[in-house]
Amino acid sequence: MMLTCSRWAVMATLGQLVANSLWFAFDALDHQKTGAVPKSQLKVLTQNVGVLLKVERRVENCIAEYLSSQHLTYEQYLYFLTHEASYYVYLQVLAEVDDGTTSYEGLKEHHDTLDHTFWLLGRHTLLQRHYPLFSEDAVFKLFRIFCLLADNDSERKGLLQVSLNVGEVREVTRHLVTSLGREWDVRDFNQLATVISHFTFPVFITFLEGRYIQDTESTALENAVDDVYGNFVQQILKHGKVYQRAWWAPIWVKREMEVRPWALIAPCHKLRAKSAALSVVLGQTHVPLTPAATVHNIPDEPGVRQCRFTLCLESNKLVQLAATDHRSKSEWLRALDAAIHHSQEALPYHALQSASRKLEHAEEEARETAERIRRDSQADIIENTQAELVAEKMARAEAEASAREEAAARQTEEKRVLELQTLRLQLETLLEEETQAKRDEEIVRNLQARVLREEWERREELELLQEDQRKMLDEETKKRQEFERQQEEKDAQLREAEKRLRKLESERLRLDHELRSTREKIVMSERGKELLEARMKVKERTPPVRTYSLRPVRKERGHIPKRSSSFNTQAARLFKFRPKNEESNENGSENSNGTVESI
Repeated sequence: MMLTCSRWAVMATLGQLVANSLWFAFDALDHQKTGAVPKSQLKVLTQNVGVLLKVERRVENCIAEYLSSQHLTYEQYLYFLTHEASYYVYLQVLAEVDDGTTSYEGLKEHHDTLDHTFWLLGRHTLLQRHYPLFSEDAVFKLFRIFCLLADNDSERKGLLQVSLNVGEVREVTRHLVTSLGREWDVRDFNQLATVISHFTFPVFITFLEGRYIQDTESTALENAVDDVYGNFVQQILKHGKVYQRAWWAPIWVKREMEVRPWALIAPCHKLRAKSAALSVVLGQTHVPLTPAATVHNIPDEPGVRQCRFTLCLESNKLVQLAATDHRSKSEWLRALDAAIHHSQEALPYHALQSASRKLEHAEEEARETAERIRRDSQADIIENTQAELVAEKMARAEAEASAREEAAARQTEEKRVLELQTLRLQLETLLEEETQAKRDEEIVRNLQARVLREEWERREELELLQEDQRKMLDEETKKRQEFERQQEEKDAQLREAEKRLRKLESERLRLDHELRSTREKIVMSERGKELLEARMKVKERTPPVRTYSLRPVRKERGHIPKRSSSFNTQAARLFKFRPKNEESNENGSENSNGTVESI
């Protein structure tokens, strides 16, 4: 099944951890020291790496398809192991076990296994030295420390070289010397380290053996190397005896414990025959640490155990501990804080510390370079000043020589002694006056300079004031323009309102005219109504007349006939519907007065 390309986009952390130890194995395979190794030898190495990482695929068969050459450089081979998977299906060995998000706790086993394998491949060249003092196991442990802290750089021939920074050599050497129970002399180390430009691994071993472990017992040396190895490689931030309270009773048990960035561990080999009962009383011997865990200091109180502190885990479980003294309590608290802070880091704790130390060293070198440049510039200024003083002294010496020659010439002229003395007195007087004049001139010049400075400062203040006034004037101009614009808008709105007012006035006049016409019509209608009512009343009062007609008789209706004048039509429209009582009255009057008979 083909793997997605996004998984191979970032270099695996495991590849960064084993890059230096892999270089030693690669260098051991490069017998000609050309910087390239045949693919046939790298195929065996790749197969061993795949077996150690428990990769089920035969990744060594794909190395023949990788690139077209028959030899690979170290950078190409490392890239093959860590990155190459987007084109080849079965490439990517180291990233098979690390997708870039795994913490160092999950990678430590693979890191140890690969470093040991690469050490076995390159140890025949690393163990060769004239007067060996370290055992093979001690050299292996120093090899692990060296690979953890070393850097890759290019030599003059362009070949890659793994070397250790002077600061990291100082750190490892200091730990080794203090573990041997000796006093650390930083001045002596700096005097020796300045002679060596690059600390490769053979140079590093020779440096330690030739300067710091002479006349040292083998047992003490092994213990010191184990201590340094546990600190740097095993990530033991603090180890020692500490009291732990039982979870079911107020019982304090003293036990050996270690702090690592991912766990608080009680080594099983430290427990004796009662280890099973002790585990039941105290709980698990491996307490995992996460960023959610917290450590709390408990102030000392009379009547209870001193130097107490607690560790609250992510599961809200509380581990109660007590140190043997206040100094060790501070060390335990500091170690637990560092372990919790770095519990999820993908790189080892001392690798991160090494990176920060290298950054600080680079910043310090930059500051020293800047300080050296500044000192050189000051030295040049002092040198120029001294040269000017020497030139002035020479000019003064020449002036004094000429004065002496003139004095000798005056002595030869005895006749002019008095005149010359008088002239000398006059010259001295003039010289004093000139000196005083120069002093006065200097005083005046200083006063003028001070006045000029004051005038200049006053001028600057005036310029600032002028600039402020100009800004205020600009702001006032902008405000005036804005006000004029608003005034123009209001004037336009006023003109528009006047126009609308005139229009409304004309409309009002038109509506008044229509209203008067309507009122006149209503008045005419009212008058027609009154006339019609008068006619109706007159008609009602007239007695009935019997007439004879050929047409049938019909009742008169209360409404106006359709054939009528315009005046009656308008009145009929206004009074179209009449009340029923009026119609009934009209009918009754007709009945009472009589009916018209037809012939």
